[in-house]
Amino acid sequence: MIQLGTVVKVTDKTGAVLAQCIKVLGSTGKRIAYVGDLIMVSIRWLNAKRLARAKERHRKRYSKGTIHRGLIVRSCKNARRFTGILVRFNENAVVFVNRKVVPVSNRVYGPVLHEFCTRWPSLGCVTRCII
Repeated sequence: MIQLGTVVKVTDKTGAVLAQCIKVLGSTGKRIAYVGDLIMVSIRWLNAKRLARAKERHRKRYSKGTIHRGLIVRSCKNARRFTGILVRFNENAVVFVNRKVVPVSNRVYGPVLHEFCTRWPSLGCVTRCII
């Protein structure tokens, strides 16, 4: 359950470590986001070593305070599957995506739900899925 002001972990190769939710994207009046929803985030903390290995255009684009779209891949709130099983993670995590919901980086760290492989095929091809 992610809402305005929630600090989330960034789990891709862009160099950002922590980001803060500034808007929940979706239908009007929606204030809470769950796994699989899009949010707007502002970068709050960077990993200098990871950012140094990135390309020059990425170093300029991903600096502190910049705003990006994020897809929630892990959440502390239970995610219900069709079979009735509840899945919960220990952290809130996002991946930076573009307008077509394609990941910006070519690598996503950590586990991702199996449902993402079918709902977002572009994300499922670069991650390890949990069955």
